[in-house]
Amino acid sequence: MEDIDGRFDAHLNSNHTQAVVTIYPPHGDGKEVTLGEIVDRLRQMRVGHNLRVDAIRDGIQHARAVAMPMEVLAAQGVMPVDGQDAVIRHSLPKNLLRRYPPKHPRLSGATDWFSLDPAQIVKKGQELASITPLKLGVLGKTCTLPTHDVPYMPGKPPDGAIGDNVVLDPHGVRAYATEDGYFYLKEERLTVIPLHLFPNEIKGGEYALGKGAILYQGASDAQIIVEEFLAVRGNLKNCTLRVSGDVLIESAENCKIITPGDVFVEVGLENCDVMTRQKVVCCKEAQVVGGTLRAFGGVAAGRLGDPKGTETFVEVGNDYYTPLRAIEIERELATHQHNLHRIQATLKPLENTMLQDGLQQYRQMREQCQTLQHLELERIRLLKTEQHRCALFAKNHINATIEANEVFSGVKIRNGRSKLTVPALLQEVRFVEAMHGTVVHAVSLTKAS
Repeated sequence: MEDIDGRFDAHLNSNHTQAVVTIYPPHGDGKEVTLGEIVDRLRQMRVGHNLRVDAIRDGIQHARAVAMPMEVLAAQGVMPVDGQDAVIRHSLPKNLLRRYPPKHPRLSGATDWFSLDPAQIVKKGQELASITPLKLGVLGKTCTLPTHDVPYMPGKPPDGAIGDNVVLDPHGVRAYATEDGYFYLKEERLTVIPLHLFPNEIKGGEYALGKGAILYQGASDAQIIVEEFLAVRGNLKNCTLRVSGDVLIESAENCKIITPGDVFVEVGLENCDVMTRQKVVCCKEAQVVGGTLRAFGGVAAGRLGDPKGTETFVEVGNDYYTPLRAIEIERELATHQHNLHRIQATLKPLENTMLQDGLQQYRQMREQCQTLQHLELERIRLLKTEQHRCALFAKNHINATIEANEVFSGVKIRNGRSKLTVPALLQEVRFVEAMHGTVVHAVSLTKAS
């Protein structure tokens, strides 16, 4: 057998917290590596913290005894301890919370607000989740000199998991709803959609609602203003609705509906005036009789009119909502600017009093006025932005269509600048604006398909 001297390799791990030596035994009468040689090499590598001399000596002896290479941990610094992520424990099963508000099965583009899971309806202040706080971790130390701190991977906080209308308590261990509404996970974030729920029929009165509303038993003789969406199960009768989002209704009679959003109808409309900057979309079996539909974006209806020839007017392609909203904005701006002047008039003597006399009893009143002033200024800013947008994007006319399964004679159609009074019963039809002239074209959907 050839005589081969023993040898060794030494290396540091990636963060220099460990030095490892691999010892190769000699063959035949070859020379064995010595403890001194290994220690000298480690010193050259600046290893000097927690040098394990006894372990190296034992490794040399063991490699010789078994005649095989031996790997030895020659020096040990302090390994970093990674942090632990915060753990969120939801009040409801996660698979349930991943259910977004369901889509309506018969109305494309509509949310079926009537099918929300009652288990996901929460109250303001209700606990939604408990949180085990993150652990930061512990720094490590290198085994090389001079020693350096070795960073750890910190635990992730739950901040990214908190969505709209949810807040953490001061200790960061509880999450609560800040609004009544529908609780779900939106992109893995705890989220609450604010809701007003009305389990009983509304009879009369005026309602100004700052969030989405669901009426489960209809309403009569009421004026309802909603800043978000509105969904109404049951019948609406003699009501005025001013909504800032989409409207989903089962049926309505003698009602006025104004919204920039879509209007979805399950059963029908009778003698209603509807104005929207988007579309009116009805179920195939729904009937619209009497009244006026003004839908800038178009109409998809089941039946328009009735065999009696009840006067029914349907218009698309012309924007009536934006001019109306511009008038509303002017009025709202005047109101908020008046409020702002009153607040500023109240605030000025309070500031002078505090400067001159240093009286502390006015501090709370002053802070309240400043808060109100900030709110009014923000509202004025938003209204002016909307006013600019109305002026910039207002369109008097677009290409839109009216589609219906049945249209009875006498129904008056207007599409942009073109008009038509339906002369006889039409089925599966689309009304489009004439390219030239003033008469609406009626196109068979059956032939078009």
